[in-house]
Parts: sequence; C-alpha cells; structure tokens
Amino acid sequence: MPVRVRSADPRAERVRTRLLAAAFAMAHERPVDEITVGDLVSRAEVSRQVFYRHFRDRDDAVGVAFSHEFQAVAAGAGVPGGDARASILQLFAFAADHRAMYRNIVPSTVTQHVVTAFRDALLPACEQIAAQGMAVLAAIAPLPAEAVTRFLVGGFMEVLRSWMEDPDATDLNARVSAALDTVDALLGISAARERTPDG
Repeated sequence: MPVRVRSADPRAERVRTRLLAAAFAMAHERPVDEITVGDLVSRAEVSRQVFYRHFRDRDDAVGVAFSHEFQAVAAGAGVPGGDARASILQLFAFAADHRAMYRNIVPSTVTQHVVTAFRDALLPACEQIAAQGMAVLAAIAPLPAEAVTRFLVGGFMEVLRSWMEDPDATDLNARVSAALDTVDALLGISAARERTPDG
C-alpha cells in the first residue's frame, strides 16, 4: 500500500486529528485487538473511505496516535544538555499516566511500535548518563560509551516491560527511580555530583 502523507488541507488535518483522538482514547478503553476500524470511524464520525485516506489499518492509526502524543512528551523530555534523570522520569511519568493504554497495547501488534518509540526517546538521556559515567568506567574496563548506552537503554526498557506485563503493578515511578539510583551508584555519578560545588 502507498504511504499516507499528511495533507496541507486544514479540513483533512482536522479529520486526521479526530481519528487520532479516537484511536488514542479507545486504546485506553480496551485491548487494541478488540478495536475495529468501524469503532474508530464511528467514534471520529467519519467514513471508512476517509479513514483509509489517512491510515493503512487500525494498528497504523493507534501507532500514529501514540507517537503523536508521545513525541510531545519526548520533545519536552529530551532537551539537549538537560538533566538526563529528569528526562527519563518524565518519559516514565507519561507511561504511568497512560497505564490503561500501555496495558491494552501489550498483546497487540502495536507493541513493537510503542517499544521502538520509547527506546528512541530514552536514547539521548542514556547517552548523557553513559558519558558522565565513562570517567569511572574507563578506570575499570575499556568499554565504549556506545556499549554502556545500549546497556542502559536495555535496562530501562526492561523496567517498562516488566511493569506493562504485571497487571497489579502500580509502582512504575518507584521502579524507575530505583533503576536510576542503581545506575548512579554503579557509574559513580552520585559521588561525582556530591564533589561538584553546585551539588
């Protein structure tokens, strides 16, 4: 199928926005695999024909809706030179605020799209943490910063995965804070902060 492109027509963008809002809202209400294109067009009050002008299928609509919302959070969290810890906490706060949606996405084919978006958003903060920890790591083992970054991203993704798959978990903030504290301790970042005049 051809790739859908965004229209310059304001009316088409309003319709697309309604479809995205419908997909985002419905992903909070029930598992994505139970949502149909019919449900989406009914909620957005558009025709199937209009839906297919904007999206390939239901999964495309839900994935784009998630990306649209998440990009706004990631843009605010990923300020270059900003506090990596605060950025990571902000990304996980978004996940906690949208707990129902994350849980409804897990068993669907949209999961990989969500995981990729989250991983990409974590990358800059993890690169910053790895760079801060290289002074300690270089004295212990000659590891490239890229390897440390991948390790950090993987660890934070595991925090997200374990929370998404646990229907009773309510402690995402505590889990990510503990992970950040562990990383700080292992990389000597906490000690380095304490030695700075600003710390």
